Amino acid sequence: MRQFCYTVIILFMQEQRPQRQVVVIGDVHGQYEPFVIMLRHAGLIDGDLKWTGGRNRLVQMGDIFDRGPKPRQVDDLLDSLQRQANASQGEVIRLVGNHELELLMSNFLISGFNKEEAKLVRDKLKRQVLDFEIRAAYAYKGFLFTHAGVTHKLMKIFKMQLDELTENNVAILTNMIFREAIKHEFFRHPIFNISIHRSGTDKFGGIFWEDLDDLLASCPRSELRQVVGHTQVDEIVLDNGRNIIPVDVGLHRKMQYLRLVGDQPEVVTVT
Repeated sequence: MRQFCYTVIILFMQEQRPQRQVVVIGDVHGQYEPFVIMLRHAGLIDGDLKWTGGRNRLVQMGDIFDRGPKPRQVDDLLDSLQRQANASQGEVIRLVGNHELELLMSNFLISGFNKEEAKLVRDKLKRQVLDFEIRAAYAYKGFLFTHAGVTHKLMKIFKMQLDELTENNVAILTNMIFREAIKHEFFRHPIFNISIHRSGTDKFGGIFWEDLDDLLASCPRSELRQVVGHTQVDEIVLDNGRNIIPVDVGLHRKMQYLRLVGDQPEVVTVT
């Protein structure tokens, strides 16, 4: 009888516990004020910029630097929220975009920083990558998150290295490849390729530089359900028939984010 009561109490607590939500925000590019507005709208921070998201998660898709006026403020805020979320059983997932990657590779021209400041940011990013505070890929509830997406060609390469092609396995392998590349400053793996449409030499790019049109053209439908940033779109569309959800809407022109409750995605527009 006592065991039955305990079971009922546990089930009741599970039913009462709110379901974890995941808020996904695309490229920020220094747009600090719109970023703060979206975080507050999503219930992740308060007016004092403190984490109020509890057990919820924020996934930021990379490219916080360059173009916009306040990239360092965005970076500092994400650093602070990551610490606060961890203390609240929440999580802030930070992905590396091509602009962070260029800094990590000591290519400072598109960073928006002077050389000395760029070196400081590079060293900080490298430490965060090696400490797994910033990563190349993330998997959650059947979704694979990378900055620019995994093409069919790259999927085939991963298949040769994995027992099973799943979102989680691809994320683990990608992060392992990425961390080793940063550690040894060796960037020859196809995940670092730059597509022709992005002024590179490859027909299809890797997960940091792939153009969305090329990504969609690389296969009729992605084998894995993907969420990507990098290429700006007019709005977030959940079903484009390709199993890919692009979320970079350009915060300087539109405030929109993706929210996952369980494995169900929805688009939220801030007006």
